[in-house]
Amino acid sequence: MPDKLKRTLLGAVIAVALAAAVSYGLITQQTADKLQTEANQTLNEGQPGSPPQQQPAPSPEAQNSGNPQPNPREPTQPNPAPAAR
Repeated sequence: MPDKLKRTLLGAVIAVALAAAVSYGLITQQTADKLQTEANQTLNEGQPGSPPQQQPAPSPEAQNSGNPQPNPREPTQPNPAPAAR
């Protein structure tokens, strides 16, 4: 299988996995966008024969110590009241 096709398929799998994680509320859309950007950069920079550079993942404590994100299941805007009949 050509290397470009492999990278394209891997990118698509990553995108679907991130979309599923966002829809289940496991991660925020902002986090998914950041991860997708990093994955795309890694896939585009990866040359055959040279392993991609990996950065150590931040610890869960470091991820949670920043600004708390709102619960993704809560609506960000109030729902409009139904019209009176």
